[in-house]
Amino acid sequence: MIKKLIIEKAERLQKLPPASFVEARRIKQGLIRRGVEVLDLGELNPDPSLRDFLIPSFNKNELLDFVDSKLLLELKQATGKWLEQTYGLKLKSEKEIFPFFEERKVLYHLLLGLINPGDVVAVPDPGNPAYKIASTLAGAMVETFPLLERNDYLPNLSGLYATRRARGGPKILFLNYPHNPTSAGADSGFFREVMEWAAKRNVLVINDASGNDICYEDHTPVCLLQTKGAKKMAVEKFSFFPLTGIQFGFLIGERGIISQLESVEDAFGEKVSKISVLLALEILRDYSEIAQKNNQEFITRKQTLWEGLFQLGWKAKKPRAGPFVWVKVPGKYSSLGFFRMLWRKTGVLVLPGIGFGEHGEGYFRLALNLPASQIQKAVERIKRHSHVWQRRYRRKSQDQ
Repeated sequence: MIKKLIIEKAERLQKLPPASFVEARRIKQGLIRRGVEVLDLGELNPDPSLRDFLIPSFNKNELLDFVDSKLLLELKQATGKWLEQTYGLKLKSEKEIFPFFEERKVLYHLLLGLINPGDVVAVPDPGNPAYKIASTLAGAMVETFPLLERNDYLPNLSGLYATRRARGGPKILFLNYPHNPTSAGADSGFFREVMEWAAKRNVLVINDASGNDICYEDHTPVCLLQTKGAKKMAVEKFSFFPLTGIQFGFLIGERGIISQLESVEDAFGEKVSKISVLLALEILRDYSEIAQKNNQEFITRKQTLWEGLFQLGWKAKKPRAGPFVWVKVPGKYSSLGFFRMLWRKTGVLVLPGIGFGEHGEGYFRLALNLPASQIQKAVERIKRHSHVWQRRYRRKSQDQ
């Protein structure tokens, strides 16, 4: 008689954080099956209007072929030129650039090449769950550091080191500015402080600058590698996915780190499709036009959403860059309770702050995924049901 095979789940999987993103996807599919028009302002998933106009025509071979080394070198050279034009960064060689075409996998592969069992990785809370997931799967000991609204969501570096003195401090420190989920920014002075802190303690800094290309009110975000000496102590991640909805980005920084990442990719036998590289080259060549067009679209979306939040009386942090808006949960709901109530009543999806860490509780995140007309529709739906939390928790008198 054949018995049922029983294999225990790996310990590293048991250490993964709760997957609120997975729940949101499951809820979305359930609503769609029930015929509900879902307005998804939750997980970042830019709509096709941001990329339709830049898709060139490709022949059949380009759709099926893998990239060769010559075309990959051309992409690295185009990336170097883009960095110089955009940030004034002059890289010494293409060995300081690693293009990628899958956001989360590149973080996992990067940490696989750097982490030994027991190494400590410090990640922000609230922060992108991908940092904790990639670190855990690579075998690291993950420790979080709080990002608080009263500190403009910037870490207290002196406090961070003090709490880890017994273990000698983290091997890697994750940063992310413009910040996901809060949209907070960092200036050149903060990045100088970070690099001074890291240099004294031999800590590799990884900054995720994926939101840099979406800007508001003539604000231009700075990047970590503009800081003196940062290329020797840090790696920075750029991505065009938030701006275009196309999975393309690159890591730049210390060439030894980039070389280790390439070794991991080679070990896995990773191959890149030719069409991915050709599309990436189109983005870099037409970047000014794409950024201008899509940024105007994001400005319209943000303004529509901001006016809607004002009408609802919700408190939010106004973003200066990035595709997210961080909002305080109204009334006395938990972030998860409010998230569930909202989709049941309105069909509007958001992401609960607790999914980004303990210090995300009390907030939820909105992503500017949809055109302004759809965002306005989402606001109107929410307004029709706002009595649910207003009636239950409103003040009894003006004196209270």
